[in-house]
Amino acid sequence: MSRVLIKNANLITMDEKFSGDCMIIDNGRILAVGKEEKLILDKVKGADVVDMKGATILPGFIDPHGHFFISAMAHKLFADVSCYPIGKIRNISMLIHALRNYGKAHPGKDPIIGFGFDDTLAEEYRMPTAEDLDQVSAERSVIVLHTSLHMLSANTTAMRKAGIVDCSFQPECGRVYYENGRPTGIFEESDAMMPIVKKVLSAKMVLSVLKAMEEESERYLQKGITTVCEGAGNMAGIYKLAYKCHRMKNRAIVCQSLKADGKLPSRIVFEDGKRLIDGPVKLIADGSIQAYTAYLTIPYYQNHPTRPKPEGYCGNPGMPKEKLEQALDEIGKAGRTFAVHCNGDAALDMVLDAFSQAPHADKEARNLIIHCQTAREDQLDRMKELGMLPSFFPAHVYVWGDSHVHTFLGAERGSRIDPVGSAVGRQMCFTLHNDAPVTEPSPLTLIWNTVCRTTQKGAVIAPEQCISVYEALKGVTCNAAFQYGIEGWLGTLTPGKRADFVVLDRNILTVPAEELRNIEIAEVWVDGKRSK
Repeated sequence: MSRVLIKNANLITMDEKFSGDCMIIDNGRILAVGKEEKLILDKVKGADVVDMKGATILPGFIDPHGHFFISAMAHKLFADVSCYPIGKIRNISMLIHALRNYGKAHPGKDPIIGFGFDDTLAEEYRMPTAEDLDQVSAERSVIVLHTSLHMLSANTTAMRKAGIVDCSFQPECGRVYYENGRPTGIFEESDAMMPIVKKVLSAKMVLSVLKAMEEESERYLQKGITTVCEGAGNMAGIYKLAYKCHRMKNRAIVCQSLKADGKLPSRIVFEDGKRLIDGPVKLIADGSIQAYTAYLTIPYYQNHPTRPKPEGYCGNPGMPKEKLEQALDEIGKAGRTFAVHCNGDAALDMVLDAFSQAPHADKEARNLIIHCQTAREDQLDRMKELGMLPSFFPAHVYVWGDSHVHTFLGAERGSRIDPVGSAVGRQMCFTLHNDAPVTEPSPLTLIWNTVCRTTQKGAVIAPEQCISVYEALKGVTCNAAFQYGIEGWLGTLTPGKRADFVVLDRNILTVPAEELRNIEIAEVWVDGKRSK
């Protein structure tokens, strides 16, 4: 039966013009929303009737920024070496033990890859060196990816396969650590990491991820995410294959990166345009605050104890200013949009200056600032003036908020990370993301992060930046659809839209704020069909 009547529901449509307790779905689209007794009877003749018994229904959650493909690989193909309290690893010894066990459980010649390690949470407060990882295996490549994805460690075998055996490799951006003319095994940022990654991630491994993508698709649906995001890279081909092989139930926004020669990636063309969505061009303006690679205007509050930086260190840009200016102009000239990674305020200044000077800049285009973690008030004013839209990463507040305040940024800057309240006050169209697999994909937890702004130690930081539940919901529904230009068919429960929605076990607008992250997803529907 192609027609469905959803009745006796608490509909939160995310469009104030529409409300009611029932919804008619026809061939995957929402036909009508309203009070059951007022709907035209012939619209529901022969329809399947689903009684929600008062349950709360919301539009399907849209992930506005993450790395679905990497998240799939991390869960299926990598060893989990997350540090406590996120995971179980507390020190380098436990890391080595976990990687050895993973190697024994997965014998052969394939590389041993660990994901999720965070040196700032480890007892030694350092990344493992090649000497450490050589204890795992001297024959197989061994790498450990930092939880931020902005740093890695490699053993001697992995470095040798990448041709990095002395201090001759000096990347344009990023850093390789050397000691006595030899690499220590620690690499910061993509330019430095890429030779290792290219050698370790084989074509065989990438193709084997199709099964992982299928499992990850289900995992995201369990979180209510009906539209996932691939926030960087050149993954269009693997997504097309996943859809053709029926491995993906969610829709996917795919943001492609600049090519190695600096040219724009081709637009994504797919016969089922409602599933695979061509996103903006992705650029990287800096790194990660917890990796000490974000680009700040004021130096880091405390120096890193095991990777010390020079006095007055503020981080570094992720790409040369001239290259950024050229890329922004080429994107505007091509009539396309961009999504630029900016954690530090100096990186954001660089982007704002470059965009304001670009001859082909389009203020009406929906260009995105991803993370926007340390945006100042004056920068938010400039962003609004230039038509740029922020996507915040409020999971930082809970996971790293204490460290931001006491170690990375200091009290004044660290407490106001992810200033969502300031964006709401300016009536800016913002979104909320987890940057998975950096943190677990969980829109309901993001809402809790933004409403409560509570750290792991129970501190509430910058309470003036807290927002209402309803405003936070916009960040994973209607605002996310608008930022990616898909508001014509996703983001609200209104006639004509695709019937993607989630059913909650409680009313999200009335539960106590501290319970928001404990709400359960009871059902998930995609294109008018129950997926969970």
